[in-house]
Amino acid sequence: MTSPWIRKYAPSTSGEVVGQAVGVTRLRSFISSFTRGQKPLLIHGPPGTGKTSAVHAAAKELGLEIIELNASDARNKDTINSILGAALNQRPLFCTGKVILVDEADGLSGTKDRGGVQALLALLQNSSYPVVITANDAGSKKLKAIRKASETVEFAPLEPKAVAALLGRIAKAEGLDCEQAAINAIAHRSGGDARAAVNDLQTLADGGRLTMQDLEVLGDRERKEQLQNALLRVFKTTSADVALPAFDNVDEDIDQLFLWIDENLPREYSRPEDLARAYDALAEADRYFGRIRRWQHYRFYVYIYNLLTAGIATAKDAKYPGAREYKRPSRLLSIWITNRKNAKRKMIAEKLAAETHTSAARSWKEVALLRPIFKKDKQRADAIAAELELSKEEADWLRV
Repeated sequence: MTSPWIRKYAPSTSGEVVGQAVGVTRLRSFISSFTRGQKPLLIHGPPGTGKTSAVHAAAKELGLEIIELNASDARNKDTINSILGAALNQRPLFCTGKVILVDEADGLSGTKDRGGVQALLALLQNSSYPVVITANDAGSKKLKAIRKASETVEFAPLEPKAVAALLGRIAKAEGLDCEQAAINAIAHRSGGDARAAVNDLQTLADGGRLTMQDLEVLGDRERKEQLQNALLRVFKTTSADVALPAFDNVDEDIDQLFLWIDENLPREYSRPEDLARAYDALAEADRYFGRIRRWQHYRFYVYIYNLLTAGIATAKDAKYPGAREYKRPSRLLSIWITNRKNAKRKMIAEKLAAETHTSAARSWKEVALLRPIFKKDKQRADAIAAELELSKEEADWLRV
């Protein structure tokens, strides 16, 4: 099985981190000079700018063990206490010290009933080891408390020249025959995201060559098109390792991922045997999702994403040529919208129940009492929204 190039060519020293010299220097200094009780370091910046790679490289360079907690997977109080609490209290096994990495802090829940942010802050107040937190958007409201309690350093989007140089080094190491114009085009389209650029290079050059014509399957990479690019990565490769991280940075409910894949599979896979295997993978993923809904077996999420990415990608015998425009689900999306029409009310009711210490059933009814306030009294509405930690979409729903 082909190793993903983002892993194969990950920086092994802090000096190999592309385009973040100032940030890497700050990071290395923070780790090497850390004293007990010092504030954590919050590294923020867009996806693919080297935040996580820099932490791993610096820890390896300094001979430190690294303990990693992905906040998107462990978001509630109990999980954070059990994983991170143990890591902070145990001595390293093979190294002289260790670094605690809390990755993707954007995934932490800001709602009081889950308590992820509060649990994290409580554990980090008197840490014996340097703690580094990464986030895509440090300005997020849910990270306000973490931002106040941390030192911060920004990793800016990478310059196209830096990304192109990285791609050139990888292409040379892999013995690829690549047109420089194609390398430059991938770098520009990446929007400063080195991880996306490397994934595109591996996806498009799996035949050993890369020309400008090969780039026809790529559209301009804009943030609003993340899902389109993720689907492209799944549908345009036969490598499980290339497909596996496709949805890592896609901000879509898993319900919608099912619908997008179901809608576009027949448009991409024309051979009946490929299509049958792909739908088998999709059906198996849906079966696991049903178990999560019924029994809250959240550990099954890893199997779902494996099936939706590697399962779909490896279902075909060969990559299909040509460009495709992946379309938004139509009939199934209408059903999904109908089923989800009360989702915002439910979320608001849960937050109201946690704040007022009442049942969810009672809060469901009392949500209706908030609407006149949100429609007529902006000052009070803003205060209530802040107290309940309502998202902009939830507050807008109350104003309708």
